[in-house]
Amino acid sequence: MKRVFLCLAAGMLAITGTTAETTDSIKQLDLDDVVVLASYAGENTPVTHQNLNKAEIRSLNVLSSLPQVLWMTPSLVHTSENGTATGNTALMIRGTDASRINFSLNGIPMNNPESQEVYWVNIPNLTGSLQTVQIQRGVGVSANGTGAFGASVNLLSERPSTQDYVESSTTAGSYGTFEQSISLASSALPGGLRMQLRYTALNSEGYLRNGWSRHQSLYGSLGKSWAKAQLSLNYIFGNQHTGITWEGASKEQIALDPSYNPAGAIREGLYYGNESDNYRQHHIQLFYSRQLTESLLLNTGLNYTDGYGYYEQYKQSRKFSSLGLNNQLIDGVEYDRSDHIRGKFMANGFYTGLFNLNYQQGGLKLQGGGMYSYYEGVHYARILWLERNNTIPDNFEWARNFGEKTDGNLFVKAEYAIRNKLFLYADLQYRNVAYELEGIDDDDLLDLTQSHQWHFWNPKMGINWRIGKDQKIYLSAGIANREPTRADLKDAVKGGSRQVLPERLYDVELGYSINKSNWMFALNLYDMEYHNQLIPTGKLNEVGYKLMSNVPDSYRRGIEISAGIKAFDKLQLDANLSLSSNKIKDFSLYYDTYDNASDWNEILDEN
Repeated sequence: MKRVFLCLAAGMLAITGTTAETTDSIKQLDLDDVVVLASYAGENTPVTHQNLNKAEIRSLNVLSSLPQVLWMTPSLVHTSENGTATGNTALMIRGTDASRINFSLNGIPMNNPESQEVYWVNIPNLTGSLQTVQIQRGVGVSANGTGAFGASVNLLSERPSTQDYVESSTTAGSYGTFEQSISLASSALPGGLRMQLRYTALNSEGYLRNGWSRHQSLYGSLGKSWAKAQLSLNYIFGNQHTGITWEGASKEQIALDPSYNPAGAIREGLYYGNESDNYRQHHIQLFYSRQLTESLLLNTGLNYTDGYGYYEQYKQSRKFSSLGLNNQLIDGVEYDRSDHIRGKFMANGFYTGLFNLNYQQGGLKLQGGGMYSYYEGVHYARILWLERNNTIPDNFEWARNFGEKTDGNLFVKAEYAIRNKLFLYADLQYRNVAYELEGIDDDDLLDLTQSHQWHFWNPKMGINWRIGKDQKIYLSAGIANREPTRADLKDAVKGGSRQVLPERLYDVELGYSINKSNWMFALNLYDMEYHNQLIPTGKLNEVGYKLMSNVPDSYRRGIEISAGIKAFDKLQLDANLSLSSNKIKDFSLYYDTYDNASDWNEILDEN
């Protein structure tokens, strides 16, 4: 039975450095160390992946931002809005943003079901509570949640320690950046329970004007193990208050002041003091794993995520009609517009249940399972203050809309080893997604009511050849499908009859790696062919979301090279290089043009 677990949970063949261990695929059942996840690739699974263990994560974890921790991943680019990596941070892999990357925590989807984004600012210091991270580039293996259109990132949280300890960590930096983290663990609670707790507070003023951050987080884990089973309960809390920095600035403004930020501008040199983004989130996860027979393992999990947040903004000279209001008559003067402070709010709940069965007999590994999730969310907008007001009540709500989404999938995977040299892999997933919108849009006061359902089949297959103990070559092919986001569907309503289609990706990967005791080298070629890919049109809406449009055919093709050498115990050098070609094969985009931006008149043909 020692052979089943680590291979199914997390193969530890790394391609980022030579110190990463190539772990045996045979391991005694010890769920204190390993939770078997269906979305993890094994050591011999023919997909492009790499792993970071706890020690590697901590060595890279300066200010607890996951995009920074993963910065040495091939084809990855990370960004920070405020210049200190303490506020809004983001990452892209192979040119695709977070809404097209599948993120999971202990097998639970992390992507918001509506935006399909992951906002790391909402879960401060999550990296401080991670046991392992696996990054799969390309389609990867079947995963829960949104489709992987550039990569998938699987996070495994820290298990309760077998040792008792108290630990304190302090980080200080420029621009008023200060982080304090306190951890404790107990392995001898009554009833054989073990506990782990971590609290973190992070404050920063940021480099950009208004780039301040006030963050808190709490991670707790309680677990109990038996001879052939384990029960664990995780709680994750995040609370963030962050100055808005997403509006951008022109070249001319940056040349005059590199820290310039237009957010909250009232007039030249005067800014609103609480131009901010605020969010609070609770995650509760319950997992039960049991060894049913010598060859069969069952894993189950439940999750509830509760979220509430808002952003607050000062807006200059906006028309009352844009807020669904009548003009205001004050002292005999009629005003059609006013400065105001608005708040846009959201509250949501996300419920998830999953299971998987893992079977191994000889060279055959079978895995099957599924997930079902239900999401409900409400968005509403209120006026918090008006400069010119006569009849409008306090905290007037001008728009409210609701979203409801269900996501279910079933999958089966098989891996067969021939003389422990040649590994054949097949993977098939069926996914059913239903999404309903109802209510009034808070930007244009349009009726958003609509209903959608999508059925996706996501097959994958591959072959891995172990040339020797430390070398392998693999070839894989897969298909992934992805539904449009809430923003895509909203913008389609504004475009009249324009229809937004789901996307499809055909991915082929060819890779080679060699891992010696003091050096490594990895080479990967990929061809990602897209059908109906949603691409940015170049326009943004007023909160910075990219306006998207389908293109019939496009591709991303590239080569990724990783190398590392361990000169001696205290020095290791790692490097990677990515070269890619990303093109739209043929596409026409049409815009209406007018002779006058404020008074549209027909342009007469003088001929």
